[in-house]
Amino acid sequence: MDVIISIRPEHTKNIEEKRKNYEFRSYLIKNINKMYIYESVTSCLKYIMEIDNTVHYPDKIDEDGIGNIDFNNHIKYEYAYHIKHLYKLEKPLILTHLKSKYKLSAPQKYILGSNHQELINDIEKMKKIKIY
Repeated sequence: MDVIISIRPEHTKNIEEKRKNYEFRSYLIKNINKMYIYESVTSCLKYIMEIDNTVHYPDKIDEDGIGNIDFNNHIKYEYAYHIKHLYKLEKPLILTHLKSKYKLSAPQKYILGSNHQELINDIEKMKKIKIY
């Protein structure tokens, strides 16, 4: 399954610089493959994260990464989604375009990619930069 989620720019920067290697959420997204990242504040969809496994607390993760120790100590989140690969769209999609062409608003929790298949298909055709 693919989802569109919202992440703040300071977190996307840490993900891009590999200082953050898991995305943490309080809810389970079953069978997740990709997270399309809508960057809040800048109001654009600009990253794609490939997820290779989901860890549910009390299972532990490697402590090397922002938020990993907090997850292992169950300070906030229940689920950790491991980021295997990160891609950056060469031309991010701004919110006004997402609204007008795809009827997509900024995600509050997450949006199923299957509900916006035209957008997902168009993103897959776009030029991307592989970060890792």
